[in-house]
Amino acid sequence: MPKFAKKTDNTGDVKVVRKRLADGTVKEYRYPKKRGQAVRAGSSIGTVGHVLSLYYSSPEFSRISPKTRENRRIYLMEMEKLSAKPLRDITRKILIDIRDSIASGRGHGAANGFLSITKTFFGWAISREWVDINPAMSIASLPRGSLPAWTKDAVQQAEKTLDESLWRVVVLGVFTGQRRGDLCRMQWDDIREGFIHVHQQKTGVQLRIPIHPALAANLEKWKGPSPYILTSRTGVPWQPGVLSTAMYNAAKEGKIPKGLNVHGLRKLAATLLAEAGCTTHEIAAITGHKTLAMVQHYTLSADQERLAKGAVNRMETDFWKPQETEK
Repeated sequence: MPKFAKKTDNTGDVKVVRKRLADGTVKEYRYPKKRGQAVRAGSSIGTVGHVLSLYYSSPEFSRISPKTRENRRIYLMEMEKLSAKPLRDITRKILIDIRDSIASGRGHGAANGFLSITKTFFGWAISREWVDINPAMSIASLPRGSLPAWTKDAVQQAEKTLDESLWRVVVLGVFTGQRRGDLCRMQWDDIREGFIHVHQQKTGVQLRIPIHPALAANLEKWKGPSPYILTSRTGVPWQPGVLSTAMYNAAKEGKIPKGLNVHGLRKLAATLLAEAGCTTHEIAAITGHKTLAMVQHYTLSADQERLAKGAVNRMETDFWKPQETEK
């Protein structure tokens, strides 16, 4: 074979070009099959950004559901920050540092989610021969604790510190008890005859949530040109991942207590309903939980306090009557 003769392999997502050099050795080069595949301008072959772009356009990524694709992209945003770094240079220590950073700001659940998605990504990269090992595989998941619920004090703080677009999320979340994705999908047309009609994306449950007078007063002030109830400062409908990032940044800036996220509003809604004396069935009618066990998980402390007070009052009335003080 003459000097610098080349052989091209066009299989897969990349074009592989092998060149035989003058000394007889073969040098292999990989190029995207399509121009502009790299997710970041200037991403070189084999960098994190380049391989991520190939992953996002792969059949394996395309065949998963849109919701799952969005979720994976959210977690892989941490990897995109390292776009210019060769993928082979990503070490176990680098991933552990990212995991710990996520855990301190967004909780153990988010940190474990990052690990899980990163393991999947590196597994795919191994199958395409971009790397030889999966540095995420041997990293242990963190013990999961429950994410904190918002408190009344946190809501009062948020009213003073959050910008209007995020404050509206807090109000709608507390008064409807819905998940982040369902809050983002709510439209003005969903409001009919004093109810907000919700078709929950996760469970498929359809709900008719009565609109509290305080929420109705806010909705009247919020109405704008967008068909969506919740929008960012620029008027664009909130996307779940973008909303979570914005709330995380607000906590990082000290505008709300550290660790709070959108899902914690759902917990507060369930807790407030429990404190008001609602049964688990009544709470589930608002939140849409399919199992009462999950409702009881959210409202355990509120129920315990209410039931304990009732028990002590009954004991005082039925068994131990305080002695009257002699005059």
